[in-house]
Amino acid sequence: MSHRVCAMYKSQFVGLDDNPCDTKCLLCDCTFVLPTNETDFLSHLFKVHRLVIADVWKIASLKSYVHYWSVKFKEAPVTTYCSTLLMNCTPDGQPSKDENYFLLSDCLLEDKTLRDEIHRAKLEWTLAQQEAERADTNFKRGCMFCRTEFCESRIAYIKHLYQKHNLYLGKPENLVFIDELLDKIQNNIENLICIYCEKIFKDRMVLKEHMRKKFHKCINPYNKTYDKFYINNYLEPERTWKQRQDNLETYPDVGDGNSENEDEESSWSDWNDESIGILCLFCNYSNNEFTCILRHMKEKHSFDFEDTAKNLTFYQKVKVVNYIKRQIQLQRCIFCETESDNVLEHMKNQQHYKIATQKVWDQPEYYFPMSENDSFLYNLDATTNSDEESDIENITEAMYNL
Repeated sequence: MSHRVCAMYKSQFVGLDDNPCDTKCLLCDCTFVLPTNETDFLSHLFKVHRLVIADVWKIASLKSYVHYWSVKFKEAPVTTYCSTLLMNCTPDGQPSKDENYFLLSDCLLEDKTLRDEIHRAKLEWTLAQQEAERADTNFKRGCMFCRTEFCESRIAYIKHLYQKHNLYLGKPENLVFIDELLDKIQNNIENLICIYCEKIFKDRMVLKEHMRKKFHKCINPYNKTYDKFYINNYLEPERTWKQRQDNLETYPDVGDGNSENEDEESSWSDWNDESIGILCLFCNYSNNEFTCILRHMKEKHSFDFEDTAKNLTFYQKVKVVNYIKRQIQLQRCIFCETESDNVLEHMKNQQHYKIATQKVWDQPEYYFPMSENDSFLYNLDATTNSDEESDIENITEAMYNL
């Protein structure tokens, strides 16, 4: 991204949240509440200005995107940045030969770069929100189904909902904006609305029986309003929901009503650490005990993970693990990044069983695991002694320095 785009982009972060706010049109003084009135806004652009924004659904923050281009369009005419299309009708559908329309798309390098930076910033901002929730000890909430009170841990509350009430919201490490999600679900329950099929029932007992018999104790995966509560929906904006729906990390398969609770229990098996084999970062050795894995890596690979990670925050450890796994998968040395058909032999001979400098692995792309149900990552909490509030500061600082 050019310095000019970077300087302009720093003013965009106010629009990264999903809170509705007045946003001025790119080309006139009309204002629209975005994202609430997005359809009206896009219709206005087409009918009044004959402007179409390509692939709007891929833009992580339309408010930020609009603000950026509204400034740019004051500096130069639309034709400087947009492709011109000829159509044989007016915006209201009346026949008219060779009418000019304008397309703003990522075919323009500046537009593509802007979209990528907005996506990156949105991801960083959301991760900061998630980590703030994770570090927060002021959480207090009563169960929406029973009288149990929870303090400090949102994860304990999510776990309780499944273990005691069979309500599955997704894997804890994938959830964000948890309070808002719980408010939304509780509001549906109180208004006698099934959270999966969204039908309304006459009383609470009928609703409860319906959700139990139909296995509707999970949220509707086709309701797009739930997407904001799952981190992996911020990772790849170019993929549609239908392309993602096979990924059970976000939502489980509720089945056709013929399966029993065993299916739910198997989909929740990741809660039970003892049932998941933990895999070595370098080879196929696995063990149910994390301490055994650490000892194995130290003895067989001369890699002391505890010593390597002793001064790292939780999220830095996550990135180290994901970096190592990716390098090994690509047959690259984790220290010098040399590619080799036998990378483990290279690392042994060169004594390169040590991590590269921080600038190599401390990148946003390594926030996410190389595979689902990575049980090594589940055990990182046990080795985290550093002040995790610094994670939030580091993420926020990185976001504002884009």
